[in-house]
Amino acid sequence: LREVVFHIFTMSAEATVVNPVSGASVWIQTIDAIGYYEDDIPLGVLEYDFTDKQPRRQGQSNGLLLPYNQAITTPRLPITANETSIGWDVVRRAIGGTLDVSVFTNIQMQSSD
Repeated sequence: LREVVFHIFTMSAEATVVNPVSGASVWIQTIDAIGYYEDDIPLGVLEYDFTDKQPRRQGQSNGLLLPYNQAITTPRLPITANETSIGWDVVRRAIGGTLDVSVFTNIQMQSSD
């Protein structure tokens, strides 16, 4: 995971993902992530299953193809926001600027071979 861009008005995010496998393409099946401000204020959760959303091949979807030696940016993925006043205050203060967020991510992948 190289970068995540958060879109506050649509409550979505785009993730730029780099293929970690040398010499082979992989399929991204799921992305699960949670973002924290200052390591202890939860801002939102992303849970997305690409196998449910992509066109089916041979009766089932493999997910989102991540070609060898390339990075891709996902489509906008929905985020469930932490709606506490502390979390929204942090996000509101960052509007028009930047916000450094710690993101803990689990990406499930499958080899294309």
